[in-house]
This record gives sequence, structure tokens and C-alpha cells, in this order.
Amino acid sequence: MSRLPRLPVLPMLALPALALAAYALKGPADPLRPSGPEDGVGPLTRRRYWVEVEGAARPPVELAEHWRNHLPDHAPKWLAWFRGLDHPVPPVNRGDRLRIQMLLIRRGRVVVEHVDPLGFRVRTLRLHPDAGTSDFRVYPGEGPGQMTLQIESLLRTNSLLDRLAYVLGVHAAQRRNWELTLDSVARSSGGRTVSRGYESLETPQLAHSYGLPEVPETPVETTGEMAAHS
Repeated sequence: MSRLPRLPVLPMLALPALALAAYALKGPADPLRPSGPEDGVGPLTRRRYWVEVEGAARPPVELAEHWRNHLPDHAPKWLAWFRGLDHPVPPVNRGDRLRIQMLLIRRGRVVVEHVDPLGFRVRTLRLHPDAGTSDFRVYPGEGPGQMTLQIESLLRTNSLLDRLAYVLGVHAAQRRNWELTLDSVARSSGGRTVSRGYESLETPQLAHSYGLPEVPETPVETTGEMAAHS
């Protein structure tokens, strides 16, 4: 009596994982459409990171402009490698889009939706593991050379796979990325860090600590022709 060939167990178990990985790498059909928390899954989360600086040589407005134009230089490339999507950076201005390689494998795209003298805000595009906005801000202190540097994100994860990755450890890498970014910007101020902090809140409704004067319903228009550059 002949026996049926035995199929390898590990390759069979690996098929679903490979299918999920292929889906994540492929990305959405409209990768450059601006997205918000309504496009994501899981809890809406506000994450806030800050450092307090004393003895800064650069004034707040100059430091905020430097931060915006040189964000790729301050973020650790092994965690988040920023590059210009539409043109080389610097400069980085409102409407400019950035491509990000996170943890060397996960792709992300964001657009600068707001710029003011003391900060800037970026919005995720559909090709990103999160859905929402992140605000980068310099708050002047009471005395000369005193200031607070802050990064505040208001996000949901983009998909169930991204939510799973976040729970399993991506949240730690994300926190480390922004802490190292703040340290780098603080050093470029010419001052010294005297304190730091971090908080994460999950709730049905949250707002940024800094409200924009006007937030357009569709911050940036994208076209099919532009999408070809992703």
C-alpha cells in the first residue's frame, strides 16, 4: 500500500505569514492620499515627548526653522530614515512630502501640512503604519536661552497588522526614535537638557496641545501621476 507524500509542516505554517507580509509591503491602492485617525484602527492615542533646555545659543524661531529643514539629520537613520519625496531636502516647506524608511524595512510617507515660526506639523499619507498627525514645536521659556522642545503625535495605527506590530514592540522603537531626535535638536540649540518627559494617553477623543489656526479639510491634493513616485 503506497503512502501519500508528507508535506513539510513549517512551509505550510509559513504561508499565512508570508501572505500577510506581502500585503503589508504592497501597501494601499492610494498611497499618497492624506490620512487621519478616522482611517486607522485601534485606540486613538496621543504621545507626547519633550525636553527642557537651558543656555541655548539659538533663539526659538531660528531653532524651529532649523529643525524643520533638517529633520532628516536629527532622526536616527536606523530607526527612521527621512528623505524628500518631491525634491531633495532641505528646504522643507508646507506641502512638501517626505518618504521614511522605518526600522530599515517599513515604508512611510508624510506631508507637511502646517508651518509657523515656532513649529510645524506633518500628516500621514496612506502609505504609513500610522494614521494622523505629529506636531514638532519649540516653546520659549521665561528666561534667555530657556525653551521646551516637544513632539506630539495624535494617531491610530493604520491597520490590524500595524496595531499588532505596535503592541509587540514597535512602540518602543518609535519612542526611542523621537527621544533621540529631541536630544539631537537640543544639542544643535547650543544649550543643555535639564529635564525630559514622555506620556501616552488613549481615549476616544483627543486634541493636540497646540491648536492650528486653520486646518484645511484636505491639506494637500495628490494625483495619480504623483503617486507613481512612491
